[in-house]
Amino acid sequence: MFATVYRCRHEGALMDRLEVQSHPVDGELVVHRRGFNRRIAKLLAKDGETYLIPLLDKVQLLTINDRGVLISGYEMHPPRGSKGSGAIYRQTWWCVTSHVPARERLSPADARAMERARALRREGEEVGRTMSAHSGRR
Repeated sequence: MFATVYRCRHEGALMDRLEVQSHPVDGELVVHRRGFNRRIAKLLAKDGETYLIPLLDKVQLLTINDRGVLISGYEMHPPRGSKGSGAIYRQTWWCVTSHVPARERLSPADARAMERARALRREGEEVGRTMSAHSGRR
């Protein structure tokens, strides 16, 4: 669903109302289940692949009312290097939903180009994993 998301925390610390309202982000809000009792929330750009803000892990629904949806979890930042994990902070999102479609219909040529780019990206990632797993092959 299309939503405007207001992040209520910065590096785990609550922000005041004016600070929260000064940085809204619009996109496609997707919440899906990962595993038995774990949910992931992400806000995607119009292309349906790019994260607009870091994803929210271990999502809990706190409130649903006529003003929006309040969800809480842990904000997962990507790692800076190839090893380890990125920073993890407590985060709360206030999501104001809308009926505006987030994705526009792509032309067949654009869809094929995006699929080729995805395939090349997957192939490059596989080569990178192979090269890092077998350092003697360099």
